[in-house]
Amino acid sequence: MLEDCKIRAFLAVVDEGGFTAAARRLGLSQPAVSAQIASLEASLGFQLFLRGRSLALTPEGESFLPYARRIQAAYDLANDTFGNVFGK
Repeated sequence: MLEDCKIRAFLAVVDEGGFTAAARRLGLSQPAVSAQIASLEASLGFQLFLRGRSLALTPEGESFLPYARRIQAAYDLANDTFGNVFGK
């Protein structure tokens, strides 16, 4: 399922360049962010990141990124319009 917290975690990892920096930005632990990404990957049926010495998006992750940004923008708009419906 494409839940707000999973999309936010994915975008934070992309924008911050890593899981630890994303966790700091989100106020979560690094394992919590990793679990959200793993759950999102399981829901989508593909890996989003290549993990190794450096972190990079997989081709599928690159393809998913613009959709994730649009989904998050829609969540943000709904929250702005109707209040905190997505627990932000």
